[in-house]
Amino acid sequence: MQIALCDDEKSCRETIKNLIGQYKQSNPHRSLSLSSFCFGKELLNHVDEYGGFDLYIFDCIMPEMDGIELGTALRRRDDQGMFIYLTVSPDFALDSYRVDALDYLLKPVDKPLFFRSLDKAFSSLSRTKQETVSVKTADSVRILPVAEIRYAERTGKRICYYMADGRIIAGITFNGSFTDAVSDLLSHNEMLLVGSSFVVNLAHVMEVTKTDMVLTGNLRVPIPRRVYDSVKKEWATFWLNGGKYRAF
Repeated sequence: MQIALCDDEKSCRETIKNLIGQYKQSNPHRSLSLSSFCFGKELLNHVDEYGGFDLYIFDCIMPEMDGIELGTALRRRDDQGMFIYLTVSPDFALDSYRVDALDYLLKPVDKPLFFRSLDKAFSSLSRTKQETVSVKTADSVRILPVAEIRYAERTGKRICYYMADGRIIAGITFNGSFTDAVSDLLSHNEMLLVGSSFVVNLAHVMEVTKTDMVLTGNLRVPIPRRVYDSVKKEWATFWLNGGKYRAF
């Protein structure tokens, strides 16, 4: 697991580095690396040039760009990393969950609570890597991580998969019903059949309007009027039961 730590206070960075070092000693079977940053813009520049991290640990209160603004900027880049927020004040707790925080910890950081947060991050990362579906295309069989599928759409007798990185992967023609053709995808809790032509990953849904589901990447999926109430209920239930947005 690749971890980015961003805190403008050197003493706080050293504390977290030491805790992560102790965690590595206690969990030698778990591989992790740590990169440290003093300011949000420094971290964003790194992400823009080299790519994102699996886990971000932010201080909420920083100069120029606070932790919430930093998390929002990463989500707008479609970054799917997990966030742990650290702060001396509980005032930012609600805002932290609006940018899909994995955890929110008060300073001074409690070692058992911090270790528990890292355990959660490893468990989440493991589940994400294990959940895949296979899709037959014209020239190969693709293994697609479910977490990276924004939605699937029936186009004639083909199914197109719209991915988080912008790719559109077209499967071969299928026989039978659309529901049967996407049964493997629907076996995952975050996937919802919407109408007769779409399967939507609820973890990528930012908003449900009367006419559309608004997804990450500025994508929209139309909602048939007859299923609007059930779709909105399913999305709300998913979120309330612990579903997490992948990206903004």
